[in-house]
Amino acid sequence: MIFYYDNENNVYTNQWDALASGKKCRLYYYDDIFNSVDWTIEPSETLNELYKIRAQEIRDTYDHVILCYSGGHDSTNILEVFYYNNIRVDEIVLVGSFSQDSYTGSDENHNAEIHKNCFPTLNGFNLPNTKITVVDYAKLFNDHMNFSLIRKYGNEWITHVGICRSIGHLFWYDFKDFVGAKNDKKTCYVMGIDKLNYSRGTFLFNDLSLFAYGGVYKSDNFDRVNFYTSPETNAMNIMRKQAHILNYVKTVDCYAKNWENEYEKVIYNLKNPIIHESPKSISSSISVRDMFMFRTNESDMHKMFKEGLRLLSKVTSIESKPIYFTRPYYVEKR
Repeated sequence: MIFYYDNENNVYTNQWDALASGKKCRLYYYDDIFNSVDWTIEPSETLNELYKIRAQEIRDTYDHVILCYSGGHDSTNILEVFYYNNIRVDEIVLVGSFSQDSYTGSDENHNAEIHKNCFPTLNGFNLPNTKITVVDYAKLFNDHMNFSLIRKYGNEWITHVGICRSIGHLFWYDFKDFVGAKNDKKTCYVMGIDKLNYSRGTFLFNDLSLFAYGGVYKSDNFDRVNFYTSPETNAMNIMRKQAHILNYVKTVDCYAKNWENEYEKVIYNLKNPIIHESPKSISSSISVRDMFMFRTNESDMHKMFKEGLRLLSKVTSIESKPIYFTRPYYVEKR
């Protein structure tokens, strides 16, 4: 169960309504389940063992497993967990606006991680039974009516697309239609969302990551699965183990600059090192991945995007990254 609530226990079903309320709100992310966990108890298994258990759980639960591989630390770790433990992935999907770059390997639209990390890693793997799907989603934006939210809501698409309102998330909202298995198999797409927001013996979750990429978790027999941050027992064991390891080293704090890089050194032991890291987008309204939009400022999609931003500006600054957090959870006994 996921929603927002304020100090007067008013409930808001999405971030848009929480922002519009003007009140101080908190995210409710499966609090009923997470509150029942004793986070002070560290699992006896190693992190690598817990990663393997989680991967096998996903494989056993779904008929068709799709891994969304971006070339970052989180998804690379998941890929390695499946691959080196001989747990089959049916399909690996790589997404970018490739046709909009001025040359192959450019990072002007955030595509260099695919070229410099994903392709070399996959080329070194033996994956005869795994389909590799490369999606150039920029081509879809030649016609804004390709996207269900625009067909249904017009310029109000921006109120329904999740936390991140850059146009690429329209694609992720319709991921099932564009990439999903074309059959009746029980299917999931696995995402590396997200890191614990750990600080000084506590951690919490934020909505910016949990509701990114369209914010859709279930659609018929097609599920989005967060490998690390889900309410399933095996995912929670990973989170408990990560939190205790972070608590031991005392060097990672989510409020420190570049904390994610320090986190990754502690939590992951990648066999295929990350060669390139793309810059972070400074706004949840305009992603680095979608900068190609500004080359087509007379297109219907660009006009629809601008209209959406006008609506967004009524509840928050379009340059900002509005974030809500859950209640904290404690690694040490209080």
